[in-house]
Amino acid sequence: MKEHNNIIKSHKKLYKSGKTWMVATLLTVGLAGGATVTGTTNAHADEVTPAQATGTIQAGSQATNPELANAQSDAQKQQSTIDSANAQLKDQQNQLSEAQGQQSQAQQELDQAKQAQQQATQNDPAVKDAQGAVDQAQQQVNNQQQVVNDAQTVINNDAQNVQQKSDAVNQASQAVDQAQQTVDQASQAVDQAKQAATDATNRAASQKTEEAQNTINNLENQGKNQASQDLNNQINNVSGQVTDAQNDVNNTNAKIGDLQNQVKNLQNQETNTQADPNIKTVPNGVIDTSKSLLENASRNNLWMSNDQSQDNGNIIPQNIYVSPDDDKTAPDPYANIGDASGSQYDNYFNTNFDLVNQNAGMTDAQKQELAILMLNMINHAREDRGLKPFVMTEQKYQQAQVRAAQQSAQGLEHNQDDINSAFGQDQYENLAYIPTNGGSNMLSLLYNASGTLGNMLNADASSDWGHRENFLEDTGTLSANAAFGMHLTDDGQYYVLTFDYDLSNPDSTPNMMDRIAQYQAMGPITGDAHTVDNSAKINDLNNQISNLQNTLASQQSKLQNLQTQLQNLQAQKANVQFDLSQLNADQQAEYNNAKNTLATINDWKNGQLANINKDGHVQDAINKLNQANANLTAEQSKLAQANQALKNAKDTQTQDKAQLAQAKNGLTQLNQVLATKQAALQTAKDNANASANQAVKDAQAKLDKINGKIADLNKAIEATKTTISNAQAQLDKDNQKIADIKNGQKPTKPDDGSQPTTPTTPAKPSDGKDQGNKGTDTPVTPTKPSDGKDQGNKGTDTPVTPTNPSDGKDQGNKGTDTPVTPTNPSKPSSQPTTPTTPTTPAKPSDGNKGSDAPVTPSKPSDDKGDQPTTPTTPAKPDTGNASISGQAGHKPATSDNGSQIANSNANSQSTANKPTIVLPTNGSQSAANTQGQSVNMTREQYKQQQASLPQTGNENSKAVIALGVLAGMFGLGVAAKGKKEF
Repeated sequence: MKEHNNIIKSHKKLYKSGKTWMVATLLTVGLAGGATVTGTTNAHADEVTPAQATGTIQAGSQATNPELANAQSDAQKQQSTIDSANAQLKDQQNQLSEAQGQQSQAQQELDQAKQAQQQATQNDPAVKDAQGAVDQAQQQVNNQQQVVNDAQTVINNDAQNVQQKSDAVNQASQAVDQAQQTVDQASQAVDQAKQAATDATNRAASQKTEEAQNTINNLENQGKNQASQDLNNQINNVSGQVTDAQNDVNNTNAKIGDLQNQVKNLQNQETNTQADPNIKTVPNGVIDTSKSLLENASRNNLWMSNDQSQDNGNIIPQNIYVSPDDDKTAPDPYANIGDASGSQYDNYFNTNFDLVNQNAGMTDAQKQELAILMLNMINHAREDRGLKPFVMTEQKYQQAQVRAAQQSAQGLEHNQDDINSAFGQDQYENLAYIPTNGGSNMLSLLYNASGTLGNMLNADASSDWGHRENFLEDTGTLSANAAFGMHLTDDGQYYVLTFDYDLSNPDSTPNMMDRIAQYQAMGPITGDAHTVDNSAKINDLNNQISNLQNTLASQQSKLQNLQTQLQNLQAQKANVQFDLSQLNADQQAEYNNAKNTLATINDWKNGQLANINKDGHVQDAINKLNQANANLTAEQSKLAQANQALKNAKDTQTQDKAQLAQAKNGLTQLNQVLATKQAALQTAKDNANASANQAVKDAQAKLDKINGKIADLNKAIEATKTTISNAQAQLDKDNQKIADIKNGQKPTKPDDGSQPTTPTTPAKPSDGKDQGNKGTDTPVTPTKPSDGKDQGNKGTDTPVTPTNPSDGKDQGNKGTDTPVTPTNPSKPSSQPTTPTTPTTPAKPSDGNKGSDAPVTPSKPSDDKGDQPTTPTTPAKPDTGNASISGQAGHKPATSDNGSQIANSNANSQSTANKPTIVLPTNGSQSAANTQGQSVNMTREQYKQQQASLPQTGNENSKAVIALGVLAGMFGLGVAAKGKKEF
C-alpha cells in the first residue's frame, strides 16, 4: 500500500557487535518531536534535570530459557544506555550554562561597540562641511521643484481647457448624430410611405388577378375533370391492385430473408466446440462484452492494483494518485504503471464492449456506472489517508443529474438557487468538464474522467486547492452523502461534471457503491464451451424457403402486369387537355369575362405605381425629410467651429508641456548634484567611524559563535533525552517480558507489530518503512549533534533568541531549525510551478486518441510521438473564477440545521469567485498551450510529463503534515472546516 500521509520515517544507523546487530535510532518522531516543529524554546541549564530511570532490571538466577536470557541481556543493555546517557546529559547541561554566561558578556560588548560607532561621527569637521553642502544642494532642488510644480499646474489647467473643448466637440458631434438620425428616420418614413402605397396598389391588383385566375383555373379543371373522370376511376382501381401485389412480394421476400438468416445462424452455431461469442480473453482472465465494464471488473477482479507502485497486469483503475500535501505539484512516481497499449489489451478496445453512443451520449445506466467507478477511485484515495468513504444514495445520484443539467452548471457557475432547487439544501460542490474525445466506450471514457479528477487533485493551485479539499474532506465519523452528476453539452464535446455532498447522515436509500460487492458475490464470469447440432432445423427451414421462392415468382409476374397497365392509364390521363367545348354556355361566358379582367388589370396597376409620389402620405414624408436635411447642415457647421476651438487648445497645451519638460531637465541636473554631495557626506561618515565599524563586526561575530554553540548544545540535550526515553521504554518492555517468563506466562505480544528486542538473526537494516522503530536498541550517545540538515532530526533544535520569528507564511520550511539572530526573511523569488495535468484520452500512450471516436473503439497505435487532438473548449463562461478553464468549486455560505460544519477558519474564506482549474499552463510549458486551455494527453504522456517536473517538497514540510494528521485525530480538522465550492 503506497502511503500518501507523508509520515516522517526514522533514519537508523546499524552497528555490528559480535553476532548481535544493535539498531541505533538517531531520532524518533512522535508527539514530542512534532511539538518542536511548531515553535522555538530556549533551554537553559537551570531548567533541565537529568532524566531518571523509572524501572530496574528484573534480575534473578541464571537463566536457562534462551528467550529469558535474551530478554535479560537486552534489559542490561538498556539500563547501561540510560546510565551513560544521564551522565552525558548532565555534562551537556553544564556546558550550556557556561555558554549562556558567555552569551550575556558578548551581547554587552556588542552594545558598547554600537554606542561607540554612533559617537564617532559626532562633531567631525569633514562630516559637518559635507552636510552643509548637501543642505545647500537640497535647497536648490526644492526651489527647482517649485518651478516644476508651477509648470505642472499650468499643464493641469491646459488639460481642463482641452477637456472642456473636447466636451464641446462631443456635444456638437452628438447633435450632428441626432440630426443625422432624424434625417435617416425621415428618409425611412418616405420609403415606408412609398412602400405602403405600392403595397396597397399591389394588393388591389393581386386580389382582382387572383379572383380572375381562380375562376379560369376552376373552369379549366372542371372541364379536365369531366374528361378524365373515367380514367381516374380506372387508375385508382389498378393502383390499389399494384399496392396489394407489391405488399405480397415484400412480405414473401421478408419471410425468405428471415428464414435464410435463421439458417445462417444455425450453421454458425453448429460446431463441436462453439464458445460464447461474447467472451473475450484479456490479461488475467476474460470479459463478457454483453455486460458492463463495472460488472466485468468486479466479478473477475480486473482492477489495477490498489497499491499504485505495483503493476498486476490489469488496466481498469480503482485508485487515483494524490500528491503529498507538502508538495502538491509533485509528479506521479509510478507514471509508467498500467500501460494499456499492448496487443494483449485489444479486446478491451476493439470489441463492442460497453459502447457509448457518440450522438446521444451515455445512457442513465452508463452514467450510474461511471459515477460508481469515479467515486470508487476517490474513496480508495480517502482510504489511503484514513478518511471515511463517501456514500452515494440513489436519491442523491438522481438529484445530481438534475444539477448537472442546469444552465449554471454548464457555465461552471455555483448558483445558490439552482443548488437548493436540485438538492433541497446547500452543498459542497466541485464543477468541471470531461472531454468526450476518444471516449467511445466506458473504459476510455473512464480514462478521460480520471484525467479530470487528477487535475482537481494535483493541479489546483489557482483554486487554492479547493477542489482537492472537497474530495479529501475529513468528515470524522460521518459517511457524507455524495454524488457525481453528468450531462452532455449541446456541442457534444464535453460532459458537465458535478460533484456535490453534504455532511448530513445519508437517508435510508440504498448505497449505490454496494453494487461492486453485489457483483463480486455473483462469482466470476466464465466462457464454457458447448456442442450444437441444428441439422434438422436447417432442413426444415430450407424447405420453407423453397416453397416461398415459388410463390414469390408468381407474385412478381402479377405485379409486373399490373404496373404496366397502371403506366398506360396514367399516360392517357396526362394527355387530357382543356377544351372550351367541355363547358356549358354559362361556364363559357364566365370564362371569357375572367380572361378580359386579367388583360386590363395590369395596365391599371402600372399607372398607379408611376404616380406614387402624388399620394398624400408620401408627399408629407418628403416635406419632413427636406426639413431634417436643413437641420443637419446647421449642426455640422457648429461641429466644425468646435473642432477648431479644440485644436487651438491642444496647440497651447503642447507649448506648455515643452516648458514643463525644460523645468524637469533642470530638476534632474540638480538632483544629480545633490546625489554627488550626499555620496561625499556618506564617505565622510564612513571615514569618521571606520575603526568603530570593525569593532561592531568583531563583537557580532563573537556573539554569533557563542549562539551557534548554544544551539548545538540544545540539539544534543534533546537527542540525549530522546535516547533516555526510548531506552527506558524498551527496559520496561524487557522487564515485563522477564516477569511473564518467570511466572510461566507466554510473553506478551507487542501491540505495535514490532519484532522481539534481540532476535537471534541479525536485524535487517531499516529501509525507512518502519514507522515507529519499535523494539529496536537505542545507542547511548548520538555521534554528532544535528545541524538542521539531517532529515531525520528536524524540529528538535531550539534557538536562543530569534529576533524575527516566522510569520507562518513560509510553507516550505516549517519545523526546521531557526537561527539565533535571523535577518528579515526574504520573499521567495517565485511560486511553485504548477504541473500541467492533461486529460487522459481513450487509451494511454497513444498519440492518436484525441480524434473523433467511431462507434466501435479501435486499438491505439504504437506511435507515441503524436499528441492527441486538443478539443475546442466550449464557450461556457466560468463565472466563478476560471483562471483555469473547465473547472470551478463551491463552499456553502451557511450550515444547514446543524448538519453542516461551521467555517471557523478566517484565513480560508471561499466565494463563488475563487479560481478554478482544468489544465493550467505556465512559463515552463510549451507556448502552444495557452493559459486557461485544457490539453488532451494519453495516460502515459501525462505520467511521463509529470515525472519530468521537479519535486520541491522536503522532509520538513512532511513533519508539518504529520502534526496536521495528529490534530485531526483530536477532532481539530473537522471543527475548522467550512463548506467549500470550487
